[in-house]
Amino acid sequence: MESNLHRNASIKLAGKKKVNPADVLFLKADVNYTEVFLQDGERLLVSKTLKELEKRFSSFNFFRTHKSYMVNLKFVTGYQIHEGLLVRLQDDHEVSLSRRRKEVFLDIVSKFMKAG
Repeated sequence: MESNLHRNASIKLAGKKKVNPADVLFLKADVNYTEVFLQDGERLLVSKTLKELEKRFSSFNFFRTHKSYMVNLKFVTGYQIHEGLLVRLQDDHEVSLSRRRKEVFLDIVSKFMKAG
């Protein structure tokens, strides 16, 4: 369901830094900074909060799993909902899933996987 618009999209992070959302695995909050994890293994540290970046990424199939994490649903490979809530992503990354967001995440990820 990925359109040409998304393949060629770019999101301005800070200064001259831009990323294509399709290349971003997940974002991790770090106080007033956000670490952007890219598919090629590169990491960018951006001087914007996750809340600021959430507005820009949410229209590109990103989901806020936790106060500290936002994931690209395209790269979700699984999740754990017993003994700690985790979302598994490509390349063995694991991020936290909050109890408050669990039901919405499970609903969205199942719809996303069916559509994909």
